[in-house]
Amino acid sequence: MPERLPFRMRVELIYNPQSGPAVVRRELAHVVAWLTSQGCEVVLHETSAPLEATDLARDAARREVDLVVAVGGDGTVNEVASGLVHSDTVFGVLPTGTTNVWALQMKIPTLNPIGINSRLARLTSERDELPSLLSSLGYYRSVLIDAARVLLEGRTVQVDVGKANDRYFLLWAGVGLDAAVTINVSLEHKKAFGPLSFVGATLETLRDYPCCEVKLTLDGQPQYVNTALVIVTNIQLYAGTLPMGARACVNDGRLDVCVFRGEGVLNYVQHVLKVVSRQHVQDPEIDYMQASEILVESARPLPVHVDDEPFAMTPVSIRVVPRSLRAIVPHAAPDHLFAG
Repeated sequence: MPERLPFRMRVELIYNPQSGPAVVRRELAHVVAWLTSQGCEVVLHETSAPLEATDLARDAARREVDLVVAVGGDGTVNEVASGLVHSDTVFGVLPTGTTNVWALQMKIPTLNPIGINSRLARLTSERDELPSLLSSLGYYRSVLIDAARVLLEGRTVQVDVGKANDRYFLLWAGVGLDAAVTINVSLEHKKAFGPLSFVGATLETLRDYPCCEVKLTLDGQPQYVNTALVIVTNIQLYAGTLPMGARACVNDGRLDVCVFRGEGVLNYVQHVLKVVSRQHVQDPEIDYMQASEILVESARPLPVHVDDEPFAMTPVSIRVVPRSLRAIVPHAAPDHLFAG
């Protein structure tokens, strides 16, 4: 049976102020006040440097804090989760970032940067009156409080994480094309345009992105493919909308691997359509496999990202770390995400 957190607990929020609209900082005070009113002891940290969230989370786990919450997007989620692997401290999320894939996957109430006019979201960091206007509409506060309710009322489950070389990931690792796209998307564009910031970078990158000869070793079994993109995923959703890991479970001790053969814009568009319709699991031009250990070697160095954060070049060794993270999710989290 899934665990439940105690009603009274120590909670630490780790907030990345560079992720999402500036109005979030103003609304977090209301979240802290609400959690306190529910009997929690709450501490709020703001990060100012890459990977600082991992250090803060790891320190909280050492102090046996009950719950550590990532307040931000997928990058912040990655950093906080990484600091809690193999600990008894529970991982939670208040999603305020660009795409918030973990929250979307788990049905956690989520700020919708597509639904909000992205230009307004950008202007909130430039004009003092706009944060007040948006706050008065109650949108941010309502969603954040609803997400905070999950922290107290949800269920705690043991989930897998992946590990690429020495970096953990909760969502996915990508080799090749999508890692090249993440390199080309600036923080300023993410804040200004949300998920739409990836569209232009993707179109620009894939136009001339060539395939490469790749040796892919899955659980000790090698195979050779000509590909521009390898995705290794722990969850089903990719980029917030695509059911890339159609058969993935977050606690089955395996990672799902998608290898996209061929190159050229038309070929990539066909691949996307296959993924949207979930036909990619049977398509001969897309290899869909599962494994616990994956080694990716390539004829030329290919970029690698974890949870949309570029961090290395091939060769890269990727493996699953089974049920190594305690995460709180809503009771509405889809059953098909969990094995047995």
